[in-house]
Amino acid sequence: MALEIKWTDEAKFQFKEIIHYWDHRIGSSKYSEKLINLVDQTLLRLLEYPEIGRFTENNRIRLKIVKDYFLYYSFDKIQLTVLGISDMRRDPIYLKGLLE
Repeated sequence: MALEIKWTDEAKFQFKEIIHYWDHRIGSSKYSEKLINLVDQTLLRLLEYPEIGRFTENNRIRLKIVKDYFLYYSFDKIQLTVLGISDMRRDPIYLKGLLE
């Protein structure tokens, strides 16, 4: 049985902020569209092989690197839940707070 993808509200907000940032920084949605496609491809791969992400300090949360972003997720037998997405170049204290 295939897993289904669920995004938390926080993860949706974070991803929308990233897309919004790039749209305004570049003045075009081309980069954002590429990033969205890359995240989608990564999620499809995670649906097949959810164990490929690295464990974090919290054993229930894994992370997968997608370009310059950390994609935090968890999974069970039914669904893969996207918990957050953040630029890996952010303050380490902020990143650690995402895992709590």
